[in-house]
Amino acid sequence: MIKLFATDLDGTLLKHGNRIETEDISAIELLKESNIDFAIATGRMDRDILKVCEEITTDAHRISQNGAFVDTKSNEKILANTFDIETSSALHHAISQFPNPFCITTVDEAYISIKTPEIEAMEQILYFPLVEGVDFANEYQENFLPSKYMLLGDQKDIVAFQADIHEKFHAVCESYLSDPRCVDIVPKGVSKAVGLLALADYLAIKPDEIAVIGDSFNDIPMFEMTPNSFAMSTAPEAVRNKAAHVVEDVHEAIAYVQQNVSTK
Repeated sequence: MIKLFATDLDGTLLKHGNRIETEDISAIELLKESNIDFAIATGRMDRDILKVCEEITTDAHRISQNGAFVDTKSNEKILANTFDIETSSALHHAISQFPNPFCITTVDEAYISIKTPEIEAMEQILYFPLVEGVDFANEYQENFLPSKYMLLGDQKDIVAFQADIHEKFHAVCESYLSDPRCVDIVPKGVSKAVGLLALADYLAIKPDEIAVIGDSFNDIPMFEMTPNSFAMSTAPEAVRNKAAHVVEDVHEAIAYVQQNVSTK
């Protein structure tokens, strides 16, 4: 029996321009009638999830920044992961060599190395503006630590730099292609699956009582933790192959769960 449904945001619940399908909103509302809890698991920050919750008028458990942070729908923080001071400084110096724009996020802010015209255009669809300037590699302290670095640009460029970072820092970080033009670098052991498992433990449910849906490589850990996984049809083939089902929309996955899984 499914007790929790978790969705990714970009490319899944959020369509181009942060648009959410009316059918998806209605389906999420119907989850309550089936006694299925709702969660959002995304590479975005918690403040973005809260804006989405306002738009769909539904509270959600929140797995943000690829699982670095987990907050319940009652706003209890049950997981928080950041890089330590030494690792933060070393990673910062290394990533500063990346020739394209890169972003650094903390629990409550997002910084961009430079606002190019492309970044400014992207910023128009963000819920919150980016703070320009990342010249603080030597200013990290316990109350100011990064939870995620993001490399932005052409896939071949960011993946090549990702490989270099992995070679040097694989002992202390994970990296995911969260979008065709974005690589996320997070603390070792951080993933959406780890975040969901922490939430499952809090809710006293099992992984096979969770259904998940996503569209990118950072969603694969979720697909591997439960048999009830759905990939968007727009996802790369390698991502689709990791999911149990492929669907066109979130509401299609929810309907399948309600009709075929939730009563078993």
